[in-house]
Amino acid sequence: MCWCTPLAAAPVAGGRFPLPSLRSRHRRWRSVRADASPEADTRRKKVAVAGAGWAGLAAAHHLVKQVEFPIFHDQPRLPAPFGMLAYPEFPSLPLIDRLTSVPVMTAVIDFDNTDTAWKKYDSMSARELFKMSGCSQKLYKEVFEPAIQAALFAPGEQCSAAATLGMLYYYMLSHQENSDLLLCRGEVEDIIFSPWLKSLELKGLTFLGSTVPTSLAINKDTACVSGIVCGEEVHEADAFVLASGLSPLQCIIKNSPFLQSQQEFANLLHLSTIDVISIKLWYDKKITIPKAANVCSGFDNPYGWTFFDLTSIYDDYTDEPTTVVETEFYNASHLLPLNDEQIVSEASSHLIKCIQDFEGATVIQQMVRRSPKSTMHFLPGSYKYTLRGSTTLPNLFVAGDWIVNRHGSFSKEKAYVTGLEAANRVVDYLGDGDFAKIIAVEGDEPHIETARSINRSVNELKTQIPFSEFFLQ
Repeated sequence: MCWCTPLAAAPVAGGRFPLPSLRSRHRRWRSVRADASPEADTRRKKVAVAGAGWAGLAAAHHLVKQVEFPIFHDQPRLPAPFGMLAYPEFPSLPLIDRLTSVPVMTAVIDFDNTDTAWKKYDSMSARELFKMSGCSQKLYKEVFEPAIQAALFAPGEQCSAAATLGMLYYYMLSHQENSDLLLCRGEVEDIIFSPWLKSLELKGLTFLGSTVPTSLAINKDTACVSGIVCGEEVHEADAFVLASGLSPLQCIIKNSPFLQSQQEFANLLHLSTIDVISIKLWYDKKITIPKAANVCSGFDNPYGWTFFDLTSIYDDYTDEPTTVVETEFYNASHLLPLNDEQIVSEASSHLIKCIQDFEGATVIQQMVRRSPKSTMHFLPGSYKYTLRGSTTLPNLFVAGDWIVNRHGSFSKEKAYVTGLEAANRVVDYLGDGDFAKIIAVEGDEPHIETARSINRSVNELKTQIPFSEFFLQ
């Protein structure tokens, strides 16, 4: 959790660091606290930020300072989505199958990230959407299904079509370079988060490594939050940002009768979360892995998985005689009860099916990280239960990649942006400080914008004219 005063620093309690995996989606509990310096004006306001991931640190950062998927960067830019059709190296995927992705663009064009669009597509699953759009079974199984499992952590039949369209548009079907996968050249915690925290500590932030928020203290006279309860401790502040993820927030709600009595918070208890397991393996010899990042398909399992060649990604491993690989299994609740050796065996058997050279290699070191309930499950129909960045409690704000916002980014980018949005809401609420500048997602290309304009006009006509008469005319 972090505390920020505007605008001097204040405590951040109950935060989590992402696990030191490549994409840092799964987190461990830690906390941050920033106390005002002795010289600070004691009348300055304090802000508590629960969470020390992308969203939490983005919010704290701004408040304190007030105080195999294709790589396109070397390719000529083509209009969306033709880069995705022309450049990817899918050797077993014929052009005729790729072309069946074109009708999916109708839904992508119709989905403009508005509240209306989310409600329209949230009731159906991604698999239903692709089937209705005429997507070939081969294209769905080899490209879209793995992409959905890697980004939304569940198979297409368990994912909202709305969430899928948002993800696909941002990562695959909008601007060509959005599909590029940029990987940290070392552990995310070491390369990004630790230096980030140290820079914040120099500005007055104090990191609390074991503080976990358990509930909120509410002033019923003002209908405002008066403090974050962390076990026996209560951290008081003037404004609060909850950025610690859905599952921790659900625990806070369950321990807070007042929050349970508020519909917007009670709704969050209807949402589901997904278990993730990350396995880091050291093999006793060099193994040639064609691609650094791999999203896998072709296995009849309820979970999706990816693996990364850390030997070619991390600077520290480049000259080592070993091969270091990290695998991540999503929707992996059935793997959680297994012991480490069983999980490592499962990961190794999957790697062998992809690259035969793993069969003759021996695991000489291993690291298994279990992250139960670590990310939101975007089930069909879940949108109506989700939360915006502002709440009915005027001094309580929420940030994270699972909340509703209109920026149009996704995953870590969205988490970071919602952190800045939360910081801006705090500045606005307290009436002190400068607003963070949030860079807008690049606008639609002209042909996409024209198609969306035509689509909106057609939809307006459909609402004015009975469906049967629309075609008769």
